[in-house]
Amino acid sequence: MPKTEISKNQNEKSPKKKQFSEVLADLERMILTGVFKPRERLVENNLSQILGVSRYWIRDALKILEARGLVSVVPYKGAFVNELSEKEVEEIFVIRKTLEQLAGEMALENVTNSDIKHLRGLVWKVRECYEGNVFEEMIAADKKFHHYLFNLSRNETLVQMIVDLRKRCQILSYTAWSSPEVLKNVMEEHVLMVDALEEKDRDRLNGLAEKHISHAKNFYLSLLNTSEAISSSRILKGL
Repeated sequence: MPKTEISKNQNEKSPKKKQFSEVLADLERMILTGVFKPRERLVENNLSQILGVSRYWIRDALKILEARGLVSVVPYKGAFVNELSEKEVEEIFVIRKTLEQLAGEMALENVTNSDIKHLRGLVWKVRECYEGNVFEEMIAADKKFHHYLFNLSRNETLVQMIVDLRKRCQILSYTAWSSPEVLKNVMEEHVLMVDALEEKDRDRLNGLAEKHISHAKNFYLSLLNTSEAISSSRILKGL
């Protein structure tokens, strides 16, 4: 499994003074790529040292990430990385499936040969990053592939809704990518999705969209259920 180059002990100091937007993006990326795990406490002093900025910026960044659904700030206890419940996961993916299928159907009306060529290049880039063991670049290439496809819908409101939902459950995707089998399926489906777009095959594209987003959901729910079973077992043993 490719590993992220970001480390909790990494102090990313730069000769150039950081902007707040960079700090926010760094912290968001560290959460989304699994550097900080669900339910893990985010200590302001530690984050301040890691990112080389003041605690005030860290505090402001955590408030924004709380509004984005990635963090929960609990009075007198601190900030924690959110963990989605089974109900939340199911609800999000029902909406995602509908919106992403709609975007795909609209893309069929607009896609050109040039778009197909560009999408195939992005598919190749994802695989290249995977084979090169560069996890962060693979994530970026996968995101570019999907955003390009969604933008072919020519509907900015729809695209923004999809992006917001994908961010809320992005950590699920990265968790699922710890499975070589899931990664293999994801990369194969990228190729098939471009084929369906090129052939203007609506039913096939819809089926692939549903299948594609189900990997992260199913893998995460499996881990969630396993974690709950282990916790219950520990409680029973302690009785």
